[in-house]
Amino acid sequence: MIRCKLVEQIHPDATDLVARVDRAVIGEILSLGRAASCKIYLPDPRVRLEHATIRRSEDGSLYLDAAGPVFVNQRAETTVRLALGQKITIGPYDFVIEAVQDGSAHATAQLTLAYALRDTAAGQAPKDQGRSDVGLRESWITRRRLAWFASLLVLVFCAALPIWHAYHPQPAQGSAAAPPVAGVPAQWAAWVLARTTRLDTFWNPGPISSAHQNFAQDCRSCHAKPFERVADASCTHCHKRVGAHVADTSIDQSTFQGQRCASCHKDHQGPSSMRVVDAVGCVQCHSSIRSYSPKTLLGNVSDFAREHPAFRLSIRQSAAQPVVQRVAQTPALKETTALKFPHDLHLAKAGIKSPTGPAATGGRVVLECAGCHTLDATAARYEPVRMEKHCQGCHRLSVDPQAPERQVPHGKPEVVRTAVREIYASLAVDRFPANLVTVNTLLQRPAAQETLGRSSSAARWVQEQSAKTLFAMFEKPTGECKTCHLISRAADGPGKEPNWSVAAVGATNHWLPQSRFSHTQHQQADCASCHQAGRSRAATDILVPDITICQSCHTGAKPDGDKVVSRCESCHGFHGKTQHPAFGKSAAVAKP
Repeated sequence: MIRCKLVEQIHPDATDLVARVDRAVIGEILSLGRAASCKIYLPDPRVRLEHATIRRSEDGSLYLDAAGPVFVNQRAETTVRLALGQKITIGPYDFVIEAVQDGSAHATAQLTLAYALRDTAAGQAPKDQGRSDVGLRESWITRRRLAWFASLLVLVFCAALPIWHAYHPQPAQGSAAAPPVAGVPAQWAAWVLARTTRLDTFWNPGPISSAHQNFAQDCRSCHAKPFERVADASCTHCHKRVGAHVADTSIDQSTFQGQRCASCHKDHQGPSSMRVVDAVGCVQCHSSIRSYSPKTLLGNVSDFAREHPAFRLSIRQSAAQPVVQRVAQTPALKETTALKFPHDLHLAKAGIKSPTGPAATGGRVVLECAGCHTLDATAARYEPVRMEKHCQGCHRLSVDPQAPERQVPHGKPEVVRTAVREIYASLAVDRFPANLVTVNTLLQRPAAQETLGRSSSAARWVQEQSAKTLFAMFEKPTGECKTCHLISRAADGPGKEPNWSVAAVGATNHWLPQSRFSHTQHQQADCASCHQAGRSRAATDILVPDITICQSCHTGAKPDGDKVVSRCESCHGFHGKTQHPAFGKSAAVAKP
């Protein structure tokens, strides 16, 4: 609050006698100007409607901000801190600061301004000014004719032609077609529209935002109808993926009834005018969310540090039901991945054995988080872990030591069974060679009985080795497949091969789709400071940090030491996505 004492000094005659008239002005901001709404009214045409304002800064000091020419101690200033004895000149008025009391120690700032009118009123001609003997009266160029001519130019170029352009869209480049205009030949209209600037852009009330610069010269891109405000349909024509704030349409319509896109996103106000960030508006509803939606599952939110519920993770609860559900994060919450993967074993300080490990360490390789988790193209989240790219370097899928370079693919049991047979069939050709007979370059069946016996033995060997290897892969706890996957075996029919099935792996790739989080912005922090992977012994453990870990570095809207100030807009947006994969009816099931 500012309390200002105004002292008007009046000279009743040419003497030095001065009459002082005192009055008090109170307000949060004191405006000076010619407008009737100004706290300090200065009725002179040389003063702007709102010429300057006196405000109080955050530290309690008084400042004067100038919107027009202001001189402080005969020096032009735009923003100046008020101090005792300053002389401020605004138009024909001289102000002198006789007393000032401000600062954080004072709840109400005190100010005393003495002012006086420096010269005669504006517009009053001096008595000794004579009339000019030179004029245009004797010429045909009179002031009346000049005024009419200027008015006609303004009417044509600022009204008639812009209105014509507004109702007649500019034809495509190279096209001579133009809409018919009454009384104007079509060729003339086409020539004017194709070779002149869009004159309706002269009415542009301000700079277009940076996002709309590509069509800033075509008003009809947003204003579908001339002289009508922009409709929501014009916005959603380009912004198709921008959804409503609330998924429930009834709640969204009742809460934001009558609001347009342009109610919040106002253009023509500078390059960054379209973006609206207002954490105060979020708290107004979400601090008591059940008063707007009694059936909501959301908790009240007023500040990230003081009142914010636990994170709600988008997680698939079971592989059989791939529906994504949002559940509150708790220490007992587990993820059903159908995968056996101990993080603590892979992150052991002594390393793990690997076929590619150096002999000096006994074949052991020390793994780091970055070895398996790599940032995606957006550098915000991490790519899914793939067997072929991240695991197969250590977990070789070789089936026979005679051919260690040949590995079976990481796929379904049917594909693995076929690949195993092909490997042993190729080995059998070298182990049991047959004498082949050709006639005229054509392959003939061998006639000797010995060759038939060898062929029968090779086929039996392939079948026996394949069955033995497949049993070891799918049945033994240390087998290539059962080491990581949950495998079940169905009842085998008479004379049929074993029927194995591998449980579908359902790892979650996006835990918090309703928030904005970038790993790039947190790359200065060590992975273990947020993710306790070194102590995780099962793939069912959820390693997403809870809210208490985030609050150790982030505070709410008010600063708290060296913590990062985090408001609502730091992590959340207002509009939801119209099509988001995490909120579909089903999520894709990753196959082993």
